[in-house]
Amino acid sequence: MGRIWGLIKKEYIHFYRDPVAMCLILYFFTACIILCGYCFLFDAKHMPTVVYDMNRTQTSRDIIEKFLSTEYFDLDSYAASMADIKSRLDSGKARVALVIPPEFTRDLARGRPAYLQFIGDGSDANQAGQGIGFAQSIIGELNRNIILKRLNQKGMSVSRIPGIDIKTRALFNQDLKSLYFIVIFHVASAGLIAGIILCSTAVVREKERGTIDQILVTPTRSWELLIAKTVAPLTIGLICTVFSFIVVFWFKVPMRGNPLTFFAFMGLFIISSAGIGIMIGSVCNNMLQAILLSFASTFPSMFLGGVMTPLENLSPFLQKAGLCLPFTHFMIAANGIFQKGNGLDVLWPQALILIGMGTGSLSIGCFLAWRQWKQ
Repeated sequence: MGRIWGLIKKEYIHFYRDPVAMCLILYFFTACIILCGYCFLFDAKHMPTVVYDMNRTQTSRDIIEKFLSTEYFDLDSYAASMADIKSRLDSGKARVALVIPPEFTRDLARGRPAYLQFIGDGSDANQAGQGIGFAQSIIGELNRNIILKRLNQKGMSVSRIPGIDIKTRALFNQDLKSLYFIVIFHVASAGLIAGIILCSTAVVREKERGTIDQILVTPTRSWELLIAKTVAPLTIGLICTVFSFIVVFWFKVPMRGNPLTFFAFMGLFIISSAGIGIMIGSVCNNMLQAILLSFASTFPSMFLGGVMTPLENLSPFLQKAGLCLPFTHFMIAANGIFQKGNGLDVLWPQALILIGMGTGSLSIGCFLAWRQWKQ
């Protein structure tokens, strides 16, 4: 037991004496999450809007005001021609455009279909799609008001249009803030990067500096060295997670579950990442290779983990590949703990999967490292 503690202490000293690595890990758990919390958002708001009003009536001005009074559209400029709209959209100064034809009010007064044109810059499909959805919602509300007004003018006292009344309700995140999910995602990403990088560099450091031969001729056993290479990154990652909670509270992300449950899942997740890191350290010969390969291995987890794109939207093969990654199951657990208040009674399948994946990845990584050291 004394040898194991001495080896763990040695790993802590290596980490403490490497200020670059220490600052890098703290950056991923703090500053990186803050930066992404403010910048890495999918909500389309305050889209620069160019307006071409060829009608120039009170009705058209009211419609324009309906658009600009929301948080989704901000006035960029008024256009004098379609060429102006094309120029603003081509240059990227405007994202969407609203065109009101000259006969709009006349057609509306005569009971004919009155047309509006809403143009979205499809080069950013996310913003364009959300902008079109917001525009359809605004126009739909205007249509209902017009129908009610005409029915009342004909002597029908109607307060609402008959039909199916859809009432939507969002559970767990009533304000539908994507910020909550983004912050949780980056806390998980920090744990993934920390586990892989710390373990891979810890293993390859001994080979690069030539100290592995000196350690192996001591009474230290290989499994004791591997335990130290795993325990140190695990504890460092959990300590850094405490700093991530400060960022979580900064963005007022709700924590409806038990924080200890989250730390338990984070520990299982870092163990799974540590196994991947030991595998990378076993196949690499220097620190540069280990760091580059560690970063390369994190991207498939993020892309296939159901964060950038829902897992259901991927092809069947990629869905199965995503389910084989610990990041996918940890995101389910982390999101459930934070926003839904789930505990082990609900998340026990994810816990078992992470335990199995952690055991498997550590076994493979330790076997590869042991075989290489014996050679």
